[in-house]
Amino acid sequence: MATEQQRDEIVALESIFNNEEFSYSENNGQYYYTLKIFISLPTDYFFTYKDTRNPNEPVEKVSISHLPPLSLFITLPNDYPSISPPEFTLCCSWLRYYLVKMLCKKLDDLWSDNRGQEILYIWAAFLKNEILEFLSIENGLNIEYAYTCYKIRLEKNQDCNVQSNSSKSCLSVQIADNSCMGAMKNKKYLSKQKVSYKKNPRNKMKDTRDPRAIIDRPMNQNPVQMLNDYNEKRTEIEFKKNFYTCKICFADKSGESCTQFKPCLHVFCKECISGYFEVKIKDGAVQNINCPEEKCTSEALNGQIKDLVSPELFSKYDSTLLSATLATMLDIVHCPRRQCQYPVSKEPNEKMARCPACSYVFCLLCRMVYHGIEPCKLSSASKQELVNTYSEASEEVKLQLEKRYGKQQLTILVQNTMSENWIHNNSHNCPQCNAAIEKSDGCNKMTCGRCNTFFCWTCGVRLDHKNPYLHYRSPDSKCFNKLYLGLVDEEDDDYDDEDEAFFDYVYYSDSDDEDFLIDHGH
Repeated sequence: MATEQQRDEIVALESIFNNEEFSYSENNGQYYYTLKIFISLPTDYFFTYKDTRNPNEPVEKVSISHLPPLSLFITLPNDYPSISPPEFTLCCSWLRYYLVKMLCKKLDDLWSDNRGQEILYIWAAFLKNEILEFLSIENGLNIEYAYTCYKIRLEKNQDCNVQSNSSKSCLSVQIADNSCMGAMKNKKYLSKQKVSYKKNPRNKMKDTRDPRAIIDRPMNQNPVQMLNDYNEKRTEIEFKKNFYTCKICFADKSGESCTQFKPCLHVFCKECISGYFEVKIKDGAVQNINCPEEKCTSEALNGQIKDLVSPELFSKYDSTLLSATLATMLDIVHCPRRQCQYPVSKEPNEKMARCPACSYVFCLLCRMVYHGIEPCKLSSASKQELVNTYSEASEEVKLQLEKRYGKQQLTILVQNTMSENWIHNNSHNCPQCNAAIEKSDGCNKMTCGRCNTFFCWTCGVRLDHKNPYLHYRSPDSKCFNKLYLGLVDEEDDDYDDEDEAFFDYVYYSDSDDEDFLIDHGH
């Protein structure tokens, strides 16, 4: 039966440890305890590993802030603490067996030094604060042995998979159940059975195995991945327990309401970063979404973005990022069809590609339907750009363009483009038939040679056929007194008085005086 001292110790442990660190159960008056020991690590702690079978392989070093906890399963005898010590099993996933056995021996020594007293807190304090120094691993943890064993078993499994599935000897590599759960199933937290190693010639050890020391890791599990995964998970748990000041809104918020960028470790509240991500995605700036801290180059993780924006917005981010990434790949083009836009892989030195989604076969040069050996057809803007490029290009670039488009076609294209540019810059279109009209000399009242329409050269408006000059002498017209606007005077030109008087009459007279022209012989 449990003593008063045992019940008092439970109360004390509950006040010291949280629910994650300490739990217990009672069965027929006997107490069973579970202590999770989270070891205090120094700053910049790390572990190292390599495959020891390869002496030339460099040692890898990985920084961590957390190690998986030790598990101490305890059963209290009825005469504890006055006479008997607690019965325990110590489980660890990252130490070698002989080190765990050393810890078990140390716990026995601590009981011997404190016989008759409650010992559980002393054990927990030692495992939490003194274990690294006791095992001489305070400067780093070496897991080369565990990593090499993992690599050996991995290779054995791969060799077995290559062989026939009918081979019973290679169905699997047997892994001993050395876990805490296995120990718990056998003897309620304790395994007191004696283990014999006489049949195995490799185990000629002076000391017998300590059944209380358990390596709680399947031998086919990668120890490096296990330590990294736990460190990442535990770091996130500890982050959520603390409070931080957002560097954007300067509000103090719990870790649950914050997010942290890596590796810079800058912290912002989720509300601010959510808005920041939304603006970036809507603007299409999905590549390299950096930490908003000034001059920081840490990039947001995909999972971080997914957690802080709506599913619709993340889908847009994902598709836009994929398109932007594919655009940087030299062997990927997009289907030219607007309704498709599927990424298409192109072969080197090929001018044709086929979209696997819509089966559209197109030219890789002009993105139009494939036209064989015919030159690519170009739009007006593309023609002008090509002419400019060809005219200013070096001889080497000109040869490449001539190989692609044909020298004769480029020569004709340059000539036609120059003609079109000259016509565009030196002619106006007739407002009736759209014919290009060139002005060589004279006033701004123009007559179309194709349709005989009168129009103003200055503003392009169609003029009244009966009195076209009214446009230039009406004060309400925007071309008032601009009949000769832009005409260059020549000093040698002398108008005789009769012609000048005739023009003055036509220009300044009303249309009703048209008969005057006949009467005067004009």
